[in-house]
Amino acid sequence: MANWKKFFSKKLGIERLTNPKKYLYKLIWLGCISVCIPIILASLLYYQLSINRMEKYIQSESDSSLTIMKDRAERVLQEIEQDSLQLAKDPMLQEAYASSSNENVIRNIEILKKIALVKNSNSFINEIFLYNSSGNVILSNEYGPVSKLEYKYKDDIDRLLQSKRLTQWSQLSNREGYITFARMLPLIGNGGPEGILGFEIETSVLSKFLETNSVIVTGAQDLIIVKLHDPFGINGKLERELIRETAGLKGIGIIKASDKSSGNFVEEGFDGKPAQYKYVKNVFARTYVSVIPEQAVTEQLDWIRSMMVLILIVFIGVGIVLTYFTSKRAYTPIEQLINHSRSLSMDGIEHKENELDIIKESLDYLSKETEKLGSYMENIEPSLREKFLFQLLSGDYTRNETLIQDSGTYGIEVEFTNVVLIVEAENIYKEKRFLPEEKGIVAFSLANVMQEILRNHTLQGYAIPYQGRGAAILQFNSDMAQETMLSLTMVYVNAITEAFKKYLSFEVAVGIGRFYAHVADVPVSYKEAENALKYRIFRDSESVLFIEDVEHIKKNIVIRYPRESEAAILDALKQEDIPFAITNFKQFTEIIQSSQSYVFIYQSYHVLLSSLIVSLEKHGVNAADVIEHNLFGQLRSKMTSQEICDWFEETFFPLYTWLAQNDREATGDSAILLICKYISENCGKDLSLVQCAEMVGVSPSYLSRMFKKKMGKNFLEYVVESKIGEAMRLLRDTDQGISEVATAIGYSERNFIRIFQRRVQLTPGSYRGQYR
Repeated sequence: MANWKKFFSKKLGIERLTNPKKYLYKLIWLGCISVCIPIILASLLYYQLSINRMEKYIQSESDSSLTIMKDRAERVLQEIEQDSLQLAKDPMLQEAYASSSNENVIRNIEILKKIALVKNSNSFINEIFLYNSSGNVILSNEYGPVSKLEYKYKDDIDRLLQSKRLTQWSQLSNREGYITFARMLPLIGNGGPEGILGFEIETSVLSKFLETNSVIVTGAQDLIIVKLHDPFGINGKLERELIRETAGLKGIGIIKASDKSSGNFVEEGFDGKPAQYKYVKNVFARTYVSVIPEQAVTEQLDWIRSMMVLILIVFIGVGIVLTYFTSKRAYTPIEQLINHSRSLSMDGIEHKENELDIIKESLDYLSKETEKLGSYMENIEPSLREKFLFQLLSGDYTRNETLIQDSGTYGIEVEFTNVVLIVEAENIYKEKRFLPEEKGIVAFSLANVMQEILRNHTLQGYAIPYQGRGAAILQFNSDMAQETMLSLTMVYVNAITEAFKKYLSFEVAVGIGRFYAHVADVPVSYKEAENALKYRIFRDSESVLFIEDVEHIKKNIVIRYPRESEAAILDALKQEDIPFAITNFKQFTEIIQSSQSYVFIYQSYHVLLSSLIVSLEKHGVNAADVIEHNLFGQLRSKMTSQEICDWFEETFFPLYTWLAQNDREATGDSAILLICKYISENCGKDLSLVQCAEMVGVSPSYLSRMFKKKMGKNFLEYVVESKIGEAMRLLRDTDQGISEVATAIGYSERNFIRIFQRRVQLTPGSYRGQYR
């Protein structure tokens, strides 16, 4: 028994608090309670609503059935009363009461016929009798003419005459199961009632018509029809006993005493238990009563109780199961945290038995690690900010949402006015203070000095090394005037140039972009600052260039490229007169700079370079030798007019004369390469040394010596090797026959086989079979 208890306790999660997972079990129990209480409350509420609705339905059904019973009973009773009235108005009956003699046999027969006719027309009538006190004779459809003394209801007739009521419903003596409607006759007269016209009704026929278990109780002046329900056990009782018990009910007495036309209440029923009474009275002194025992209502409500209990059990069961698995799922992260904490090293989390203590230790541990991470993030935040600024300057942000989010993360104001500065050191590579590959060091130095000066000027912004230069983003309040922002910017720029000149002996140029009101426009300002620096190509004397100052409306002047100066430079270089070439180049520069157009000046230098390269090619210099020096790339890297002039004078002009002096040797190498290419592409032709010498414009003997020197073999050997190589390729890669291959390389089949076998040590057929 103990083992089974332990087994079910373990399965249901009910273990003693010594279990290490007691928090899980508390969670399960709490979840179960949280599920069960609302379900029980909701079920009770729904049960109460259902009971109320069912009681209202039962009450409605009772009212409906009572109304139906009343309507049917009234139709029958009023029809009988109407028949009684019509019969009482019959002239023959009135004549009988007007005559003092009651011995007219023919009249009596006629009256009996009329009585029989009325009785047969209504199935509810059991007997009709007519009493006339003048002759003490009773005419009955059942007995015919009979003396009053011999009639079974003689005492009741006297009682009815004494009551002096014109009409009344009554139950005659010893006549159980029947009620009689008595009407005093004659209808008109001052002498009082002289006779009675009685209609006897069988109550069982009336109850059957009413389609209900009913009891008819007659009173002194009223008629009560009571609808009963079988749960009282009325089917096994005699009618006399049932009428007596019905008349003796307290509820019936209350209804008789009530002066209300309708109502309902609860009082004792036949079995002494509570019953619901519902009654309706009408103007004809008839009362209709419905008596429903509480037991009948309870039985109809039992199925609701049973169904509610079943639904409640199902919902609670489902809720408990779901709570168990949900709690297990919710506990999984805690369990993983506990297991992970136990696997940590000595510096981690201490082992605890209680899960809450373990969670507390884990949170403390995470808090400490968060502090460490925060310190680390503070240390690397400048690096992260620099990375963000790199992406911002390069225009990598395509979505404003991401840009705004990252700006907030790194403390960059979004709605401030922004301007970008670019600082570039000049002539430091020419002075050999730094190597070209040390651009990163130069940019880092520039950015550090710029950031330090930025702090001293209490300006808001950031300076970073970017693409070998120093870049600064300055931010101003959006409500500040642009003149004020420009003035503060120029003060900062002057401080930068003076600091570099004084402390580092750097000559720097500063490009300034336009001011923009949103951080998303920072890349535009950067491009403008970069463009401003390009105008140094004709504004060498200015160290600070603001984009709005250097970009101006084009003058309406005619700009022409200085062809004469270009020709003079070419003539001087052909004569290897570099000083004269430099003089003409200066004139060339003065002419193009007078245009004050960056695009025209920049392209003019490139056009000049192109003309000089074309001149070298015409002079016989190999184009490949020129391309090796990347001349256009070198020119593109020069930003100022001075740098470009120095490059042409110190680098390119000496290179030009050197290439021109060594053009013959270079031409020989190019000729050999051209001949080799021609041989490989024309193996099927008859190739001769004379033909090739004419093609490159040299003598055959000179070409032979130069070919031997360059290739290490004479011209004929190279031609044969090329032809055999092409034949080997055709044998491997095609299905051509031996004769076809021989024709393709310009040999006869016989010579081809002989030469091939001597060179390859295999016949063409064997070679194909071995290498395919």
